[in-house]
Amino acid sequence: MTRTRVNSALIRRINTGRLFHIIRQTPGISQQVLSRESGIDPATISIIITNLEAASIVRRETDAPTGRAGRPTIALSIDARAGYLAGIGIEPDTIRIVLATIDGAQCADVSVPGSDDPVRAARAVREGIGAALRSVKAKRDALLGVGVALPGLVSLEGSVVFAPNLGWRDLDFAADLARLLACPIRLENDVKAAAIAEHLFGASRDITDFVYIMGRSGIGGGLYMMGELYRGPHGLAGEIGHMKLVPEGRSCSCGARGCFEAYVSERAIRAELAAHGHKVGGVAEILRDHEAGHEVVRAVLDEAGTYLGLALANLINIVSPRRIVLGGSLARLAPALLDAAHRALERNALAAIRRDVELVVSAMGDDAAPMGGIALALQQFLDDPPIRLGRGREGRAQTS
Repeated sequence: MTRTRVNSALIRRINTGRLFHIIRQTPGISQQVLSRESGIDPATISIIITNLEAASIVRRETDAPTGRAGRPTIALSIDARAGYLAGIGIEPDTIRIVLATIDGAQCADVSVPGSDDPVRAARAVREGIGAALRSVKAKRDALLGVGVALPGLVSLEGSVVFAPNLGWRDLDFAADLARLLACPIRLENDVKAAAIAEHLFGASRDITDFVYIMGRSGIGGGLYMMGELYRGPHGLAGEIGHMKLVPEGRSCSCGARGCFEAYVSERAIRAELAAHGHKVGGVAEILRDHEAGHEVVRAVLDEAGTYLGLALANLINIVSPRRIVLGGSLARLAPALLDAAHRALERNALAAIRRDVELVVSAMGDDAAPMGGIALALQQFLDDPPIRLGRGREGRAQTS
């Protein structure tokens, strides 16, 4: 008979994360209700809560007396004063830094110019974080962790495999940033990070199977399957933007042709409008001209919506998710894309699968990437909590 060794440290980390998020979503919850909601036994909960309280992450408050016999109820809440997390959304033209308390509440938002030079980009992140901390009158040691979301392939180890829109390849950007910031860093593909944020902070908290699709300079996907983000054996799963829709079609930044991204991303739509003699500065202008009935804009967006619907039909037929969530510029462009997308979806998705799939627009909008960074930083913080089994804080910069 083969015995399987139980990794108690891993189980403790998983349980700590579960309890943290239940308390975050249900402030004032009691330990008794927490045990019932989580399925974790009261003794384990007591140890974890004691450790989190010692680390100033959770606080206990005694409810006001009710006049009834018995012990007063102890209410548990996340102590937002514990420190700050920074979420970084990196694009070729801009770097956005969102500062949040550990319960995910935003408290500062700073944008700095982007760069395709990784050294300059790292310095810009440091300067932006410094500005964000100064805006809330916090010192640098109040920063508990940083999550970086960028458009590109990111390995399971957190290194950049290939980011075509930035021109980065085989780069350990997280390690470089950790040396500048001296705090834990977690780096991930921007859409996977946004999918985690959608699950932690968005409308899909209770959805265990969904596909998150985000567009701006490109298009990427996050596959949430059975309650976990699916990364694949190398961390590279979910490159929905490079699904081939048109054989030998338009060229894509990945070097291939006919990709989904080459037809439906904001960059592709703007390029197609420019090819028809109609230059626009961004999504707001595209939507304005669409609402005004501009023929070229309407024709280009109708085509993009049709390709969006075809791509969604392929995903539905293969993955059969409970929900598909559109984020980033796709969320903003949704009013102009969805009519054509629904028509293409109806024509191409299998009816037996399609009827159980919701197509929704994320409420995070342009906050998706930086809030994905917050989600990553929070995961890192919970994976390596500042206190273990009653021992004190272990401050050490690390990458993942």
